[in-house]
Amino acid sequence: MNESIKSGIKTTEFWVSLATGIFGVLVTLGFFTPEQANSLIDSVREFSGAIITAISVASYAISRGLAKKDVPNKNQ
Repeated sequence: MNESIKSGIKTTEFWVSLATGIFGVLVTLGFFTPEQANSLIDSVREFSGAIITAISVASYAISRGLAKKDVPNKNQ
């Protein structure tokens, strides 16, 4: 297997597809009414920007911390 290709279960596409499929099945089985489903989708849409921004900022902070972890301090 090519080292640069992630296995399917490690991809964002897999998890988004899985969540969408499960949500669709739950709506079909009557766990959510179409109105509740639309309301939930609207809520996700409203907060997705904030969630993506928070994940991006946290990822950047963690990556910078890891990058600087092994760099010797010039002030010592």
